[in-house]
Amino acid sequence: MRVIVGIPSYNNAETISFVVKQAAQGLKRYFGGGIVVNADGGSTDGTRETVLATKVPDGVEVHSFVYRWPIPGKGSAMKELMEFALERYADAIVFVDSDLRSITPEWIYRFAKPIEEGYDFVAPLYIRHKWDGTITNNIAYPMTASLYGKNVRQPIGGDFGISRKLMEVYLEDEEVWKTHVARFGVDIFLTTTAIARGFKVIQTALGMKIHDPKDPAASLGPMFNQVVGTLFMLMGRYENVWRKTRSIEPIPVFGELEKGEPEPVKVTLELLEIRAKELFAQHEPVLRRALDEETLRGVTEALKTFEFDDRLWSHVLYDGAVAYKNGILTEAEPLVPLYFAKTADFIKRTLDMSTLEAEKLIEERAKVFLEEKDYLLERW
Repeated sequence: MRVIVGIPSYNNAETISFVVKQAAQGLKRYFGGGIVVNADGGSTDGTRETVLATKVPDGVEVHSFVYRWPIPGKGSAMKELMEFALERYADAIVFVDSDLRSITPEWIYRFAKPIEEGYDFVAPLYIRHKWDGTITNNIAYPMTASLYGKNVRQPIGGDFGISRKLMEVYLEDEEVWKTHVARFGVDIFLTTTAIARGFKVIQTALGMKIHDPKDPAASLGPMFNQVVGTLFMLMGRYENVWRKTRSIEPIPVFGELEKGEPEPVKVTLELLEIRAKELFAQHEPVLRRALDEETLRGVTEALKTFEFDDRLWSHVLYDGAVAYKNGILTEAEPLVPLYFAKTADFIKRTLDMSTLEAEKLIEERAKVFLEEKDYLLERW
């Protein structure tokens, strides 16, 4: 089987050599060789030079290029990596993030082997600290599971295995790559498209994810807007699929999940609460138009106490999706203060919990979203 490992990067000189080395060893050990290719966004810290200087086993080629697609972002890098893989007749591409500190050669096997066995899309399943991946836990996971009925735990995990057939589908529509999909919207696009188009999906057990996590209140940047905006855009595209979904089915897992407590992730609760209130005041005019009256009342109360239950939160996101469809919201950004408030609620609730205990709350959240789906259907 011909496997290519693709690594998008932008100023990752400190971490990328380790990732290249592990990927190359995985290709050599499990597939007799292959290609590691880096698509870079024009780094100024020597990322590409670092990639090309990394020593790899015989039989593994290393390539690095600056992607040409006009919109700078992770999605543009991944688009050109898939084009590169198709040109070289790869059977599978494995995407890995350039800041991973926990990647091992086995990761390459675990992403590529299921494709050899007939799967098209391999999503990562890691143990992450309870406060790592707050957009995943609060939005991407419960929305994807309840809308499309597949229990993919890390729909925006960043690392994926993809079959040749599915790569071709992703590249069919040139227009989609001119949206937020060119940036951080790419992960939710890859996952949702695979599920909604009926491809065979599996999760792969990877143990701990250790990378450079972000404190959500301090460094969210444009990621929220791009991920949630893409999620809402895809709801319009795949309405015929999610309208019919009435249950969440388990997704098989390749390999054995380890147990353990990941390294802690720093979050600043006080900053989340301050930012939630400040940004709510800023976005209140549009939120008054976007949210149902009862939802707005609930949210106003939640911002006083930072107690924010899952039912109310599902209504916020469903109202947001409807407002996006109707053009009241042109971007997802006005929902950021409510996401901060919900994240603060989750942190408070899980202060004394292990990651495993917190995980149960996140799984319950997806079920609540499913229960509240009639609310979405009525308003849609």
